[in-house]
Amino acid sequence: MFMKEIELLAPAGSYEALVAAIQNGADAIYLGGMVFGARAYATNFDLETLEKAVDYAHVRGVKVYVTINTLVKDREIVELVDYVTKLYNMGIDAVIVQDLGVMKLINELFSGLEIHCSTQMALHNSQGIMMLKKAGAKRVVLARELSIKDIREITRNTGIEIEVFVHGALCYCYSGLCLMSSLIGGRSGNRGRCAQPCRRTYEILPLKDDKTSKIQKAYYMSTRDLKTIENIGKIIESGVTSLKIEGRMKKPQYVASIVRSYRKSIDNYMLNKTQLNQEATVKEITQIFNRKFTKGYLLNSSPEEMLNVEKPNNRGIFLGRVENYDGKGKKFKIKILEDIRQGDGIEIWSNKSENPGGIINKMYKENKLIHEAKKGDIIEIQLFGTINKGDEVYKTLDLQLMRDLEKTYSHDIENRKVKIYGEVNVERGMPLKLHVWDMEGNTVHKETETIVEEAEKVPLTAKKLTENLRKLGNTPFQLEDMKVELQSNVALPISIINQVRREAIEELVKLRINKSKRMIKPIEQSKIFENQRTLHTKKRHTTLPKLSAKVDGIQQLKNILEFPIDRIYYGNILDLQEAVKICKEKGVEVYYRSPSILKDKDQEKLRTILHHCSLDGILAGELGIIDYGKNIVDLPVIADTTLNVMNSKTISFLQEKGIDGITISTELDLKNIKTLEISDGIETEAIIYGKLPVMITETCPLASINKCHHQCNSCSQNPFQYLWGLKDEKKAVFPFTKDNWGRTIIVNNHPLYIIDKMDDLKELYITSFRLDFTDEEPPGIRRIMADCWNNMKYYYDENTNNHKPYENKIDRFTRGHYYRGVE
Repeated sequence: MFMKEIELLAPAGSYEALVAAIQNGADAIYLGGMVFGARAYATNFDLETLEKAVDYAHVRGVKVYVTINTLVKDREIVELVDYVTKLYNMGIDAVIVQDLGVMKLINELFSGLEIHCSTQMALHNSQGIMMLKKAGAKRVVLARELSIKDIREITRNTGIEIEVFVHGALCYCYSGLCLMSSLIGGRSGNRGRCAQPCRRTYEILPLKDDKTSKIQKAYYMSTRDLKTIENIGKIIESGVTSLKIEGRMKKPQYVASIVRSYRKSIDNYMLNKTQLNQEATVKEITQIFNRKFTKGYLLNSSPEEMLNVEKPNNRGIFLGRVENYDGKGKKFKIKILEDIRQGDGIEIWSNKSENPGGIINKMYKENKLIHEAKKGDIIEIQLFGTINKGDEVYKTLDLQLMRDLEKTYSHDIENRKVKIYGEVNVERGMPLKLHVWDMEGNTVHKETETIVEEAEKVPLTAKKLTENLRKLGNTPFQLEDMKVELQSNVALPISIINQVRREAIEELVKLRINKSKRMIKPIEQSKIFENQRTLHTKKRHTTLPKLSAKVDGIQQLKNILEFPIDRIYYGNILDLQEAVKICKEKGVEVYYRSPSILKDKDQEKLRTILHHCSLDGILAGELGIIDYGKNIVDLPVIADTTLNVMNSKTISFLQEKGIDGITISTELDLKNIKTLEISDGIETEAIIYGKLPVMITETCPLASINKCHHQCNSCSQNPFQYLWGLKDEKKAVFPFTKDNWGRTIIVNNHPLYIIDKMDDLKELYITSFRLDFTDEEPPGIRRIMADCWNNMKYYYDENTNNHKPYENKIDRFTRGHYYRGVE
């Protein structure tokens, strides 16, 4: 039976890490350049080093994918095209993209360059993936929140290459939908600069009832690391193409360890159809780095098994407990559960102070200085800090393991061998003719300048000839077969045979490097831009923009409808029919606000509900529902902020898919909004008020505490209540709630408020303003509605009797990114 090939895809944050990955068995490498990558703080590759890396990989039969997995602004498009042109010419195998506009641009300008859609697109259902396949995507990297069952459904429905993460760090939020780092400090995860707020401590507070009680600080959003090595067969059988290891910020030794471990597991399953369960392998990858391990959403880990609330970084391997501490000698006694050596790293977990740790310089057994100790030994280790009896001790660094791993890829070692084949013809009076080829169509013909002569003493034998042609030594090649045609009683110096072999191999290396090279000239700007009018050059607004409101509760809806409103975006499916009825009675448009995550299994339920509602349109929070809105129910569709409209090319992409309007990204500032090119028929909406969602997650922060009853489905039957909040170290409280689908939505601590800045917005061709309501009480809703309408009349109604605009009346708010933007 034919077995589909499975790609092992490894990370490389540096050239050394790339070599480590290749020499330990990676089939492909993903890496980032100095720009447009989601790991801006990794070492990354300048263009010279990147081309060197591509050449090194291609000689050894390994593919290279370059990440362009950030959102791009219009003013960066020319730089982006120039950058991709250089990548294209150096022969990279694919780009990994997040931005829909970037995908459109690359597909139009760079023929034959594979496009892989990043996990930053939060791809999670068949409809959205099919849209991208039709738009030119070769592969999609699925959201890490999908199960094997979900993946199997997608592979069956789409027929596209599927890539999934199998090991490494997990994001707490769906990737590409997290704005927490962006809104807290301006460091956007969508621009490669995430400050990892999920790895910090928070308190959990009740927001509705007893506001004085609180739950102690912990890392409530810090996820464990994914590890699936014992279950790799289940993942392979789901129909995926590529198994991906996370870790572009990790050391080369880490890459070497994880790659060789998964290489062994994959090969074992492909050969024997059995799961690998080797204790030594699992122990090694645990020692190299772990935040505790989880099997992840992939293999249906429970919510509490997803989190590590104790510690956000490497924990190593448990070494034992402190038996006593000699404060004078600064030594603690321990019975060790693992071998340990001088130079290894340890950390002590103390409940009473900061965790002391460091490199072992001195350790003692029976008062004698020793350099190593064995499992079961009782020893003393010198370490400074506050250490108490009973404290847990962890081995965080195994120096010998690091040295052993380094040997697998250093000193020009060649573990990765490409199979080659050859023919040699040796005939008297003729030059030796050598023909060498690989399985990728690269062929080399070489002849010696020296002529083959009659043997005077010892004739050349087939064995001797083959023996010397096989001496490939420290090259990336392995000679599988050599066909020999040798005339009897002839001679040729061995040095000549060796020389022709070296020349053939050198030429084969060049052929393998140059085969993927391309050559296109720099692309003219006229081919990049569509020359439509921008939001700044369009006619200045003199008519009143529409006003819309996003809301998820009936009581809030009724308060909103006390004021003039053009459109309601309603998202709560439990009372959607009632909301539609109320809006229709008031003559107000009502759109269904789709969630940003809607898996295949949720589609049928939603469609049944929507079938019974007389909707005027859909606010699309994810790609899949666009097809439903346009091609099944034939309704207007507006793209929500979660589709990340940050540039004109993204608007153009969505317009081609039938979108009737867009909501501008909340990460764009006014200066960059002005440059957006947009067709006259497309609605342009801007959010001017609301607590913006900062995270959407499958794992509720309550999962790790006894306040949670672990009945997520019943929580979803009482959605959008905002009963709890996360309080950070600066005392900011981020409310969170469940949606209809059991997912947790965390919103910003303060609302965005630019209602009093409409004069700045008037400079732009915004067709609609939007108010987003979450946890506001009725008086707050009415105040916002009144402020908004009064200011709209002042700035847009030339006949208004108002002499001055209404000033902001709320105490705490943020201007979002309208004035500061993101890097």
